[in-house]
Amino acid sequence: MTNPNRFIRYTLFIALILSFSCSVAQTHYRQSDDSYLSISGTSTLNPWTMNSDEGKYRVEFELSDEGLPVKLNSLSLSLPCESLKSGHSAMDKNAYSALNADSYKLITFTLTSSKISSGKIECTGNLTVAGSTKSISIETTYRPLESQALLFTGKKKLKMSDFGIEPPSFMFGTVSTGDEITVSFNVKLIPARR
Repeated sequence: MTNPNRFIRYTLFIALILSFSCSVAQTHYRQSDDSYLSISGTSTLNPWTMNSDEGKYRVEFELSDEGLPVKLNSLSLSLPCESLKSGHSAMDKNAYSALNADSYKLITFTLTSSKISSGKIECTGNLTVAGSTKSISIETTYRPLESQALLFTGKKKLKMSDFGIEPPSFMFGTVSTGDEITVSFNVKLIPARR
């Protein structure tokens, strides 16, 4: 005769597994039109900033019933170099030259690992700029919005020389930029239709 206590424990175990599998859903995301990324730095003349709203993000999260990320399965970013604009054509032209944008048209990032804690995600991945790839870590904060949307913000300090880039200069070399830059982003992700 079957032990009733063993049967009850087995039934509860199966129910627990099924409830967990139902509480986590994989969701693909893309960026909204009002997302942007900026790169800022200093020069011998003034601070400068270049902005782009043309980054293409592909993200897959596992979400809880509350719509909060519990696991980041994949993340990739593709940003056209020449979508970065400072508002000064001479500076833009020199920046594209420093990035070797004719040969390397895209700046890309591909996730290799991540860790999610309350309201934060630490991402490690491969950043490729001007044909040079480096592993970097970046922390982003997030908050849920309506309709399962998620808003991510963060910033990361980098050095151009780490990617073999010579900081650009302009006005016949009288103005030169500093090596250190800050990458900032404000990205709203919305569920993508498959």
